[in-house]
Amino acid sequence: MTVWPLQRDCIAFYGDPRTPGWLHAETVDVACPWPLRMGNVAISHILIHKKCAESLARVLAAVWEGAGRSVETIKRLRYDVYDGSYNLRTIRGSASAFSMHAFAAAIDWDAADNEFHSPRHLFTDDSLLVVKFKEEGWIWGGDWAPGSVDAMHVQAARVHP
Repeated sequence: MTVWPLQRDCIAFYGDPRTPGWLHAETVDVACPWPLRMGNVAISHILIHKKCAESLARVLAAVWEGAGRSVETIKRLRYDVYDGSYNLRTIRGSASAFSMHAFAAAIDWDAADNEFHSPRHLFTDDSLLVVKFKEEGWIWGGDWAPGSVDAMHVQAARVHP
């Protein structure tokens, strides 16, 4: 299991995403073994920081195996609904702290059924997708404090030491 950096140490670990050329130099595309969609748009890969790429590939392969390599199972679980990874922005409500999406070290899945701050969400602690990300050391937003729950979100950075 990978031990990711603390969120406060991400510029030192991932680099400063505001640096010219950072996006091209520090990110790679990881192919997903099943079809993804963002709305009605087919997505073939996930843009992710190169330090997260091998871990993400292992997670996706483990989810695919756990789903019996079945596109129907993936669709039923709504793991085909992809809502993005890289986005150069600050954390919601912060003027200066970068979101983990700014480092291309976070992914959102099925935002419609896992709404930000909602006490009800499709994904749970025993959802295959959540389990496999956690086995790789990723942090799941569904574990955050009740007022901060973000069940669509996984990130390759720890919030607490």
